[in-house]
Amino acid sequence: MPVLTTMRSAAFGLALCVGTAVPLQPGLAQTESEQAGPATDFDIALSNIILILHHEIGHALIDQFALPVIGQEEDAVDAFATLMVLETYDDPAPILLDSAAMWFAFDRIFKADGGEHAYYGEHDLDIQRAYRILCIAHGYDPDSYAEEARKRAIPDERLETCEYDAELALDSWDVLLEDALRDSDKPQGMVSVELKPSDDFDDLRIGLEDSGVLADIAEWIDTHYNWPNPVMLEAAECGEVNAFYDPQDVKITMCYEMVDELLVVAETLDR
Repeated sequence: MPVLTTMRSAAFGLALCVGTAVPLQPGLAQTESEQAGPATDFDIALSNIILILHHEIGHALIDQFALPVIGQEEDAVDAFATLMVLETYDDPAPILLDSAAMWFAFDRIFKADGGEHAYYGEHDLDIQRAYRILCIAHGYDPDSYAEEARKRAIPDERLETCEYDAELALDSWDVLLEDALRDSDKPQGMVSVELKPSDDFDDLRIGLEDSGVLADIAEWIDTHYNWPNPVMLEAAECGEVNAFYDPQDVKITMCYEMVDELLVVAETLDR
């Protein structure tokens, strides 16, 4: 199962001792490298859910701690999510490679459907988000992502600057989160989890509950961040394919429709 690595960043390592291997997500399904066979569609969906939840946690941290953001907030929390996976999982590569593959697939499907890009949107294009995951990951750990970078034709001159991008993002989040950290190894009881019932998506609710993903991430952020207000992580039927942070209720929602979409697209990915 994924476990915490030796930490290189105060913002992500918190009060954990250097060299300690502490389970972060004991309920999480095994990553592809630990399984006897190839990843299932649900494994790939879980990888994406992990990254998406950390993206929304980034929004919550910015909101709750009034963190300054230079540039697009969406870009900042994309980097945060990638770094969280790199810093807090012993085997982050399957999670990030699955997530990048999903964004590439979203881009492919969008083009096949004749979609027109909203260049004015708050998010970067799907294909840009895929490449940014790979860039930061390669900059952080070139050996683990070199093959995928070559497959996606990222030129060497760009890969050289990806190391700077990863280091800059890591150092920046260290500074931003300095006052948000807790010096503790126990949860403070500020983060709760709810998987809401749904007649249409009950199988997905059960799968998420059994995976332990929401509960384990909630425990980790409850332990390591000094939240000023209670935070809710929920899975719910939303009526749309989405995941979002609600600053009014201080709530992060993973929509069952989003999970369902991830499963559908996962079927189209090359294994």
